[in-house]
Amino acid sequence: MQKFLNMNSEIKNLIKTFESDNKGKKRFNDFLQYCFISIKNPKKKGNSKKIINKYDILRQDMISYLVANEKEITIQLSK
Repeated sequence: MQKFLNMNSEIKNLIKTFESDNKGKKRFNDFLQYCFISIKNPKKKGNSKKIINKYDILRQDMISYLVANEKEITIQLSK
C-alpha cells in the first residue's frame, strides 16, 4: 500500500511537469512515455544487475498503475 501512495505523489509531480499539445488518448500515451523515460537508472560505476532490475520493475509497476487508473490520470492531465 505504501508503494502506491508514494507512486501517487510521484505521478502528481510528473503531471505538473508534463507538457503536450495532444488531446485525449494521444495525450495519455505521451504521458506514459514521459513517465517511462523519467525513471532513469542511477549513474554509478559498476552497476549491478540487481540495481538495473530494480528500476525495470519500478518502470513496469508505474506503467501498470497508470494503465489501471487511466481515467483518473486523463482527468488530471486535462486540468
